[in-house]
Amino acid sequence: MTNIIFKRIYIFDNETKEAYSAEFKIGINIITSSDIDGTDRGKSVLLRSLYHALGADSYYDSKWSEKNKVYILFFSVEDIEYSIYRSQKLFKIFNSTRELIFKTTSRKELALFWGKLFKFSIWLPNKVTNQLEIAPPAYSFLLNFLDQDKYEGTNFNSFKYLAQFSNFKKNVILSHLDIYNREYFEIVKAKEKLESEVRKKEQNTVELISMRRRVSSILDGVSYPETKEALENDLNIEVKKYSVIINKMNEIRNKLIDLRNQLVEQNTTLEQLSKFRTKEENEIKNILISQTCPECNSFLESTFALRSRRYNYIENIISLKDILNIEKARIENEISQNEELYSKLIIDLNEYEKLIGKHNKEIYDYVKFSGLNKLIDEINRDLTNDDVCINALNLEITKLKEKIKSINSKLKNVNSSYYTFIDKMKVKFSLNELDPKSYEKIDRTFCASGSNKPISTVIWYLILNELKQKFNVNRTVFPMVFDSPNNAETDKVKKQALVEYILNSSEQFSQLIISAIGFLPEEYNIPSEVSVIYLNNEKYRLLNKTVYINNYDLLEYMNDA
Repeated sequence: MTNIIFKRIYIFDNETKEAYSAEFKIGINIITSSDIDGTDRGKSVLLRSLYHALGADSYYDSKWSEKNKVYILFFSVEDIEYSIYRSQKLFKIFNSTRELIFKTTSRKELALFWGKLFKFSIWLPNKVTNQLEIAPPAYSFLLNFLDQDKYEGTNFNSFKYLAQFSNFKKNVILSHLDIYNREYFEIVKAKEKLESEVRKKEQNTVELISMRRRVSSILDGVSYPETKEALENDLNIEVKKYSVIINKMNEIRNKLIDLRNQLVEQNTTLEQLSKFRTKEENEIKNILISQTCPECNSFLESTFALRSRRYNYIENIISLKDILNIEKARIENEISQNEELYSKLIIDLNEYEKLIGKHNKEIYDYVKFSGLNKLIDEINRDLTNDDVCINALNLEITKLKEKIKSINSKLKNVNSSYYTFIDKMKVKFSLNELDPKSYEKIDRTFCASGSNKPISTVIWYLILNELKQKFNVNRTVFPMVFDSPNNAETDKVKKQALVEYILNSSEQFSQLIISAIGFLPEEYNIPSEVSVIYLNNEKYRLLNKTVYINNYDLLEYMNDA
């Protein structure tokens, strides 16, 4: 068990050059003032400043300017003294010899420092990222300070800026009771992560099975030979034959082109010879009629020799045409033979194309089959791995569930004790309007009505600390601070009973600090000695110049550190 004790607090105002200082004792400390006109003397300011100095942000009224205030709190942890200097967001911590040992403007860093020093910290999941993180110092002090304006039932409202964590109430209470702690939240987080992985694996399994069905249905229509090599050999043979045909067809095509060119030349020559013959025959007729030489235009006594020569030309042309027609016939015959051969080769080529296409399809089907079979093998392997992984994950989840179950069994005991304590106080203070269902579990909310509201609030705070004492053997005990419980709107008898109940509960704490207007120790049955701090200053003038001057050296030293 770790005990924290407040020793002395200093409050400085650097603008007005005023200050206040108060010393606190182990046990019961009462901050009081006159019951006639003792309001507005600074009791709430003093009590709010205690945990405010440690890093929680208290609610001050509009007359209290935070901008110029400095708080210095001396405290002990297991009888080792420390002090803290707070100026707005700046925190400095000193050891017993006034040596600076820590300095920060970060609440997270401050919370980490307190966690080590107090051997206690609150870890909560971030409401945006759900990542576990250390909570600011205020959450560690929630059970130990009740502001005079926050007697509103079973909710923590005495510090500012608590909304940064969602639904923190149950988690904070059970952290104080050592039911929930950082290890618990990490177990829950680990369990949720594993469950998420299982869901992903299970979804992946469903998708893999569906894929395997589709692949199997495709394989039903696939035929294939024993080896891809055999297919490729058959294809190569057909491709070679196909190439031979292509080459032969190219040769024939080139030959046909040449033959057709020759045929065109033969027809052209025959045409020219026919024209020449016609010309010669016409000239013979002209010679007979005109008896004139067509070459020199001279008169011919006899045309026989000239005509004989021309007839010889015509006979030569006839003979040449016969030779050419014979050659033409040969060319035409050769063209016909090659065209017939080309046509046969086209038929053969088409057949080989079909064979090649068939072999290509067989190869494609084989590759397709091999690939799909490989895919099915991979799917089966993934399904096996996923199954092994899911079983392993579920085994880990089961182990974590057992740990959570063990923790939840403690929670049942907490809820049972909580119900018994509340029920007992309900009878003691006649809080008959409280519905038993509203306090069956520690995270439920209840609040008595009217003048019983502050009573139910105090009861709740003290019972939470009683549960902490019962369930958390290694607890850290912070000073319990109640701000003006007897100022609540209730009758005198109930006020008397309420303050007495608080005082009688002081044994739960090493230090109890209460502000109470018009407090007289003799009116209460107090189990131990009481240290009384009586405020008789002017209204709204808790701070004064004398205290500032007398303690300026301390302020200056810590400011310079």
